[in-house]
This record gives sequence, structure tokens and C-alpha cells, in this order.
Amino acid sequence: MSSVGMTCWLLLLLVTMTMMSDADEGHVELIGAGATAPASVYVAWMAAYRSSRRPFVDVRLKYHARGSGFGKEAIASDSVNYAGSDSLLSQDDYNNKPELQMFPSIALSVHCFVNSH
Repeated sequence: MSSVGMTCWLLLLLVTMTMMSDADEGHVELIGAGATAPASVYVAWMAAYRSSRRPFVDVRLKYHARGSGFGKEAIASDSVNYAGSDSLLSQDDYNNKPELQMFPSIALSVHCFVNSH
């Protein structure tokens, strides 16, 4: 796992630990939404994270890959705990929700294929 990816999941660990006091059903659930491009990577990381944390706490991670705009709207409306986007938060976003923070979690490349025939 890359250092950026590890940073992302360490931050989720901190959120998990913070939410443990609210875990009245014996588990912690973190729900995210947003960008579709990194979804398969997030799903793989979630499985590894949950497996490594299972002896300590039942962490249920979910990610709804519905697009960056959806993720930004969901985090702004407090519908999710975290969001993914390929675009930055605007100054208006920060003014409306100053507690939001952005950090990179994954870098992707896009490849174009051309049929030369």
C-alpha cells in the first residue's frame, strides 16, 4: 500500500476510534460516497482494513461510487462520513463547512487506446 493510501486509512482509523464511543450496537459503520474511478481500490483497502481491525472492533466500511459531484453533495449534507472526488472543494464549500478537509488518497492514470486500422 502506498504511503498516501496508508495515510488515508490511518485517518479512517482515527475516525473509527473517535466513533467507538458511539458504537451502541457493537460495531462502527463508516459510509462514504463519490468518485467511481478509485472505487475498486477502496473496496480492496476496506476488506484489508476490516480484516486487520476485526479482533478489536467490528468496522463496517461502505463506499457508494456514484460520481464526484454526488460525493461532494453527500458530505456537504452530512449524509456520509467521507467522500471521494477528483475535483477540489470550492471556497464556498469551505465557508459552508469549515470542518471539511481534503487530502489525496490515490493517484490514477488514464490510458487512451486508438485503433490505428
